[in-house]
Amino acid sequence: MADETRSLWEIYDSEIEPWRRGRRILLAIGAFVFLLQGLSVMAEMVLGRLEVLVVLGILIVVFWLQFYFVWIGVHWLRWVWGGWNLLSGFALLIWALRDQSVVESLLGVMNILVGAGLCSPSVYLFAKHQKETIRWKESVIVAAVSFVSLVTVAGAGLGAWALREQYRRDARAFADDAGEHIYREHDEQWTLAHVSQRSLQQNGPERVRYFLEAAKQRIGRVQQIRHADGIALVHLSFPFALETDAETIAYAETERGAVQLCFVLLNSHREWQIDRMWWNYLPASAKQETRAP
Repeated sequence: MADETRSLWEIYDSEIEPWRRGRRILLAIGAFVFLLQGLSVMAEMVLGRLEVLVVLGILIVVFWLQFYFVWIGVHWLRWVWGGWNLLSGFALLIWALRDQSVVESLLGVMNILVGAGLCSPSVYLFAKHQKETIRWKESVIVAAVSFVSLVTVAGAGLGAWALREQYRRDARAFADDAGEHIYREHDEQWTLAHVSQRSLQQNGPERVRYFLEAAKQRIGRVQQIRHADGIALVHLSFPFALETDAETIAYAETERGAVQLCFVLLNSHREWQIDRMWWNYLPASAKQETRAP
């Protein structure tokens, strides 16, 4: 009669061996983390933060390596990992209450759930069951694959860094050229040919002419322009195309004083274009710096 008072799910769940529940918990944790990792990788690729992407790639490989060790029954790692998630989850919840942060609240709850799952008796029984069936050759293969993955991520990171540095050098050279054409020669034709289509919208040619005239009147004759410096970001543009943005700054000495020449550049078809440009007057203390060799 006791079964008649229980739901079908309770009857079904009671018939499942405990170690199988542990396997389901680990599979749920793995699937959830895999989804978060995929979204994080896509976000960093779109934002163009290569350093963060490389670190994220290394953390992903390390996560799945320790997940495998938990899967095959390494108990001490499971306890350390689960305990860390529980402690960090409670800490995040405390900070969330202090900062009134929804993001910290969600991260805290997720860490607590993961930690509780790893420390649950069902996962312990599953790990104990797996420890009896896993062979050492499989562990060696997984370790080798993880090592190769780490080397691959590191190599990809170095390649991406070299690519970004090349773009940064190209952007600086283009900014030097743009400074000469725009602020020294006031070359309208060159400027119109190198302004992005987005900037040319809404009376772009008229705004370019106004900008060149304003620069000529307000900062006067440009006597010296130092080499530009700046940063470049390589990011993903859908559908799966690489685009590059750059921000550069150059210092110039004019007859009206020291100014800062700023450019925001775009490069989507192997050609740099000016998306935005402006200048800033510098205080007298910075005037001496622009004269330094």
